[in-house]
Amino acid sequence: MTRTCLTLTLLLAPACFVQKLEDIIANHTSDPTDSTGSSTGTPGMDTGTGTETGMTDAAGTQGEGTQSGSTGTAEGTGGVEGTGTDTSATHTETGGESSSGDPAPVCGDGVIDGDEECDDANDVDADGCLGNCTREWFVFITSEPFTTQGNLGGVIGADYECRHRATKLFLPNGERYMAWISTSDVQPLDRLHHARGPYKRIDGVRVAADWDALVSGTLETTISVSELGEHVNALVFTGTRPDGTRVQDSTHCDDWIDGAGDNFGWYGATEAADGDWTLAAEQDCGVFAGVYCFEQP
Repeated sequence: MTRTCLTLTLLLAPACFVQKLEDIIANHTSDPTDSTGSSTGTPGMDTGTGTETGMTDAAGTQGEGTQSGSTGTAEGTGGVEGTGTDTSATHTETGGESSSGDPAPVCGDGVIDGDEECDDANDVDADGCLGNCTREWFVFITSEPFTTQGNLGGVIGADYECRHRATKLFLPNGERYMAWISTSDVQPLDRLHHARGPYKRIDGVRVAADWDALVSGTLETTISVSELGEHVNALVFTGTRPDGTRVQDSTHCDDWIDGAGDNFGWYGATEAADGDWTLAAEQDCGVFAGVYCFEQP
């Protein structure tokens, strides 16, 4: 009897040992559903102290981790991916400042700044400063007697003719007029103000809405009124194309200092509103002609 029980005990012992080992493994198995998104794998045999390492990206995702023990290794792949939020803000600048940081011009504040041509702190158009802070710019053709043929004394002499006649008649800003004239190295496009407001004759009739309209090739009316307010039908020293550039391959009457008849220059016509207003014909420098005068800032 004793031998029989011992024999049964020896035969059953391995089965008991295996069952015990499976119970131990079951007790060490972690919950595979982890709401925090941590990594879960099937561990191996772990009889020592394990160390778990993993990588988590900026969006909150835990990547692949590895757990190692003294006698076994367990590997698992990542859990639930987290969601990141970009907290960077978009800054919108307000308050009326320009890109340079200076306050933007305010039309109607009584201060001329930025691209304003005037600012009289009101929106009345009839006082010379328009409601959009542009202003009217006056033009005229010089009256007779005309200057001595093509010898104007150069550009300086032509500008003098404009200023002398304007100040003599006490025109506003009379000392600020300049001639619409070109030489071999200067031209109205570069030296005259590009007005944002309208150009008008001395009699108040509008010639062009602004600089772009002035150099478009067609005027609204002729520049045929002198500083005296009188109508003038004459040729005009210009040497200038409708777009404000100088005529190429021209001596311009030796840059308007030589009135000899064997020299040549280009002239405009006061009776024209198309491109002929500034470029009508090439004539010898012995003719008598006037000068277009434009008010400047």
